Amino acid sequence: MRYIGITPRLLLHSQYNEVREALALDWGKLFIADTDSKDGVFYSYLPLVLDYNIPFASYAQDLCGVILSGGNDLSEFCDDSLSKMRDAYEHTIIKYCITNFLPLLGVCRGAQIIARYFDSTLRQCDGHVGLHTLKDLRDSQDFLTNSYHRYCIDELGQELIALAEAQDLSIESFRHRSLAIFGVMWHIEREKGLENRHILDLWLDSLKKRRL
Repeated sequence: MRYIGITPRLLLHSQYNEVREALALDWGKLFIADTDSKDGVFYSYLPLVLDYNIPFASYAQDLCGVILSGGNDLSEFCDDSLSKMRDAYEHTIIKYCITNFLPLLGVCRGAQIIARYFDSTLRQCDGHVGLHTLKDLRDSQDFLTNSYHRYCIDELGQELIALAEAQDLSIESFRHRSLAIFGVMWHIEREKGLENRHILDLWLDSLKKRRL
C-alpha cells in the first residue's frame, strides 16, 4: 500500500491543558471516495498523519507524497508557539521534498507556507470566506469553489507559476516551474473543493510516477 503523509493542524485544548493534532473528518471522506465516482481520487493511497514530535525523516522513506493541510496561521501573522512549531516542521518537509523529488501539495495554509518558502508575498484579505469565484488562468474560465482564509498570496516568487486567481487578483493556485510542488488556497477535502481538479490531477500524476 502507498502512503500519503498529511500534516494536521495544532490545537490547544484549554480544558485539558494539552496540545492536540487534529485532522478534519473530510479528509477521510476524500480518501475513501468510491472509485467509480467522479470524486474518487485517493482510492489507491492511505493517509498517514504526521506527528510533529516524530522527525519527518522517520516517515519519509515510506511516503509517495505529502500534503500540507489547512488550519493555523503562519507565524509571521500569528506569533504563537503552535504556529512556530508548525512552520518549523513544514519547512523541514519542504526542504526534503525539494532535495528528494517527493511530490508535495499545499492546501490553504499549506499553499501559503510553500509560497513563502519560495519568496512569495502574502497579505491580509477580505471576502475570502464562503463560496468564491476564481479564474483558471489556463483558459480564463471561471469556477466556483470554497474559501476559508484571512491571508492571501499577493505575488509569487520567480520559481512558481500562477494557475488560478481570485477576483482581487490574489493567487489561488500555483505550481513549481520544475518540481512536483503545488498549492491551492481552497480546501479540496470540503464541499465544492473539486470543482477545479487541475492542480490535484497534476499532483496525483506525479505520485504515480514515483516508485517506492
